[in-house]
Amino acid sequence: MSTVARNLRVVRRMTAAEIAQQSVYRAAWVIFMLANICVPIISLLIWRTALASGARLPVDERYVTTYFVLLGFVTMATSSWMAGFLAQDIRLGKLSSWMIRPASLLVGFVANNLSEKFLKLIALVPMIGIVWWIFRDSMNIAAGPGRWVLFAVSIVFGAALTFTIDILIASLAFWMDDVSALVQARVIVSSVLSGAVVPLALMPSWSRGFVDHQPFRYTVSFPVEIVAGQLTGRELLTGFGFQLGYVVVLGVLARLVWAAGIRAYSAVGA
Repeated sequence: MSTVARNLRVVRRMTAAEIAQQSVYRAAWVIFMLANICVPIISLLIWRTALASGARLPVDERYVTTYFVLLGFVTMATSSWMAGFLAQDIRLGKLSSWMIRPASLLVGFVANNLSEKFLKLIALVPMIGIVWWIFRDSMNIAAGPGRWVLFAVSIVFGAALTFTIDILIASLAFWMDDVSALVQARVIVSSVLSGAVVPLALMPSWSRGFVDHQPFRYTVSFPVEIVAGQLTGRELLTGFGFQLGYVVVLGVLARLVWAAGIRAYSAVGA
């Protein structure tokens, strides 16, 4: 059995185990998802009020409504929370126990990420459906299934990109005593540059060159823009090129840093 096939098999089994274990916290997932959707909805109401009051924005009400209705789903689907936990396992020497196992520690984090997203989706999708129904007359609905397929693919790439960035940051714990400041900085910077706080379409015109091509855009904003902004074929092709390029480049970089860290790693029992 090849390494890839073996890892996929391990991920499948560990994901199933994680789902069974975390299903105990069903009420917690509902509360978390309520909190996840509240901020975009509040932002939506604020921006709709601004537009109704005569505010001149580079986007219309349909774009703003579609953007914020989809935002809660996309931010959850592309999120990653493993950097702090992985860095802690490296710092405390817990990585040692994984080094004698047939699967990498990262496989365990992939399984955890997938299982939590699966459970969160069960709670989040009905909430998104209700909000969608309320604002259905003020939204851009993509024509045909093709646009939704591209939306789904971009979410997969966005999730991979976020996960890769987390691995890269956490891997610095092989040489640094504490990377929590870097983890927090990533959260703050990405929340702004990804479009999770304010749509990137509302950013100043002088910042467009940087904003449109920096990696965080392709973790949240770009997937939403595929539906909300009705991007042209050329814009879609360019966007997917940047998204896939960032996944590959940062993936290779994270792989190199992780491998170098493993070689330098030492702990009790390692």
